[in-house]
Amino acid sequence: MNRALGGASAALMMIVGGVAACQARSPAEPDAAVIVASPAYAVEPPAQAPTLPSTGPVGRGALVYTACPSRCPTFLLLADGRQYLLGERTVSPPGNLTLSPDGRWLGRPADGGYEVRDLLGGAVHRLEPPTGGDADSAYSPWAWSADSRRLIVGYHASGDVRSYQALEFPGGRAGALDLPRGQEPVGLLPSGEPLLLDVARHDRRPLKRVTLTQADTGRALTLTSGAGVLADADHGLTVQVRGERVYTLEYSGDRIAVLEFDVTGRQVGRLPLPSGQFPVGPVDGGFAVVQVPQDQARGRQKLEAVSPSGRRPLFDVPGLAAVVLPGGARH
Repeated sequence: MNRALGGASAALMMIVGGVAACQARSPAEPDAAVIVASPAYAVEPPAQAPTLPSTGPVGRGALVYTACPSRCPTFLLLADGRQYLLGERTVSPPGNLTLSPDGRWLGRPADGGYEVRDLLGGAVHRLEPPTGGDADSAYSPWAWSADSRRLIVGYHASGDVRSYQALEFPGGRAGALDLPRGQEPVGLLPSGEPLLLDVARHDRRPLKRVTLTQADTGRALTLTSGAGVLADADHGLTVQVRGERVYTLEYSGDRIAVLEFDVTGRQVGRLPLPSGQFPVGPVDGGFAVVQVPQDQARGRQKLEAVSPSGRRPLFDVPGLAAVVLPGGARH
């Protein structure tokens, strides 16, 4: 339970949609491991897979995952079912690697900087570390815009964020975000405007109300808990944004609920989670949740998207897997 909650807080996100069990490849496409599984959304790490080519188009990304938290290789799963190796024994993907919401852009650390690769066109945009950056500092993806045209990354060391950069796509232009001290960007509105959290102001626990600020207009957006708290001594604050919807988690005893708000701060939905099920993140048309097996070493995690219209299965992954789906970042 603690592992699942920690993963969710580190932006363990999923996207609506299945993966083809096996699709034919054209002769021009590079060889890659293909999932052959039933049901179609079941994911298994291949015994062997080619390393992702350094250049050239490969296909739309559907999932970045590793089957275990620390000693397993990390793979990129494409929407057509092929898999590429991203690295051996990499740091768990959440918080370091990212896919854009549309699956086109893959972001990952590179030689102290950060690179974002166009999986459909082949272009690579690189963000160099700032002058005088510390050896233990690194970039991490913070938030995507829902249209995949903007990505905020943070340059940090041991939790201390030194600066934020905004990357614009498809051109890859980068620019520093000039934010007030202590303000953290927790999401991007449809206009591309960052939504900011005053970290010090909301550091007290328990926390029943959170006020966010639109970076450009200064307008406030307040999220309020009704039946529980948004953070306490055992749970950190979680804020996630997808288009015109803002999500946070509500804790009441040992129960968790996902609260959904519009951009005015009006609550438009509340999803209580049953025992053994944990929040993952917003996806197209709903919110992704994971059912964690009691025996994670031998069982399987079941992920599905929940919306007012019902539930839809997403992916079935190894019980100890750490995953990042399109749109997955710190927030």
